[in-house]
Parts: sequence; C-alpha cells; structure tokens
Amino acid sequence: MAEICWLTRRPQKLTRPLVVAVFDGEDDPARSGFLALSYMREIFQTRQIGEVDVENYVDYEENRPFVSTTDGSSRQIEWPTVNIYRGKDRKAKRDVILISFVEPRVGWRSYTALAVETIMAFAPEEVLFLAGQIVHTPHTLPIEVSVRSNSPKLMRNLGLMSDNYVGPTTIMGAVQVGLDAAAIPLAVMWSSVPHYLIQTPSPKAARALISKAEELFKLTLDARDFDDAVAEYEETITKIIESDDEVFNYLARLGVAEIEESASELSEYVAMDPVGLATDMIDEAEDYLRQIRRDTE
Repeated sequence: MAEICWLTRRPQKLTRPLVVAVFDGEDDPARSGFLALSYMREIFQTRQIGEVDVENYVDYEENRPFVSTTDGSSRQIEWPTVNIYRGKDRKAKRDVILISFVEPRVGWRSYTALAVETIMAFAPEEVLFLAGQIVHTPHTLPIEVSVRSNSPKLMRNLGLMSDNYVGPTTIMGAVQVGLDAAAIPLAVMWSSVPHYLIQTPSPKAARALISKAEELFKLTLDARDFDDAVAEYEETITKIIESDDEVFNYLARLGVAEIEESASELSEYVAMDPVGLATDMIDEAEDYLRQIRRDTE
C-alpha cells in the first residue's frame, strides 16, 4: 500500500487537529467541496506537507495528468495524487489538515484502507468530509446543506442526526464506514447541487458548505467572500438558460413542482430529456466557469 510522501518534516504535536477532506468525482458534483477546500487553503495560509501516489488506483483516461511550465519554457507533468496541506486557525487555536482525495477506479478496498490510514496519521480530534448531493431543484433556490454523523460526541455537541444509510456506496461512504469503525469523530456535510449543473463548478454550493462549517465547527471563515462569485455564477447561468424556451419552461416548472411536491406534474417534462437540453445550454457556462478550477489549484 502507498504511504504518505512527506514534503516537509512530519508534523508533531498538532493542536486539536481538524482534518477536512474532499473526494473528487461522484462525491463532489459541481466541485463544491473542492472550491470550499481551496478557499480554506487560502484562509488558513496552508502549505503542502505531503502527498500520496495513487497510480495503482486511478484511470488516467478519466483523470488526466496535467502538463505545466515552471519558467514559461520548461514543461513538467503533474500526476494525480492525494494532496495534503497544513494550516492553522489562529482564532480557534487549532491545526487544520486539508486533504484532497482522488476518486479511484480500481482497488477500492485497499484505497479505502489507504484513505483511513492517511487521515488517522494526524490523530484528528475531528474529521469533516465536504461533499455534494444531486437534487432535482432549480439553481435559483437556496442551497440546502445536510450534515450527519455516527459519532456520539459530534451528534451530542453539534446536534447532528445519525447516518443510517445502507446500500451501494461511493468511495467516501466506504471511508466513512472505516473511520466510524475506528471511532474517529466524523461529520459528513452535503450541499445540494441541481442535477443539470453537476459538471459546472458552483461557488454557490461551496459558499453553503463554508457557511455551515463556520457555524458548526466555529472556524474562522467568512462565507461572504463568495458573494461576488455567486452573483456572477447565477447571472451567467440564468442568462444562458433563458435563451432557450424549452429549458427555461422546464426549469420554471421544476421550481413549481419542488414547491408543490408534485411528481406527476414533473414527469411530463422529464420525458422531454430536459437534462440533456439543459446540459447543452450550459456548455458555454462551463467554459466560462471551468477556469475556477485552474485558478484555485
């Protein structure tokens, strides 16, 4: 099994360490967790302290390596890795470890053990997973955030409901079970993501995660830092969608159906393959918003 490659000296005597992690891929639609984690990297003035080689787990056709330059002429390849950052919330007086996991395509069992081992290497006082949940609601509605935990400590202190899901799982769910078995206090936070915008990075969903993390874990964050990006995001998406009558009418009806909780009224619009229509219309928005990922990596 791969191990952490320390880029600095392995940290010692961490103060109330909080590990915050995201799992790129199915667990993070609209990359809301990734954007929130990138914001935390900046706010907590983190530096990368380690990485884990995941070559035995990823499919490079789906998770491509990235060619970059160091001086404008010399090129280098950046291979997908698990990246680990360390920062400090000075007001809360605690160390913060940020981990960006890559979704595996093979070797799930050993990758799950690797992820659990990586997180436990920091003897965390608490662990927080940031994720997204796909919902059939329009992007104009407020983002809902749900938080669950199986830790008696977090359920008691934060007033959280237990996560009693059973059934097919994602890699994050597998790691969650592993940490629960090790009695690590873990909370999982999901932001709602419209089903037709799962490929478009969403500062709105990221803002919701930051706001909830700030509230529950008393972190020194400020969700208002996302306000301008959220306004621009909503304006851009709305303009593009309004340019097509079919998509606009579908989303308008989607909002009504959500409010009235009427699945029968929604079914006739689903039959039109509205997801495909909406996806075509937001291609332009994706080109516009995709730069968010590059800017924050």
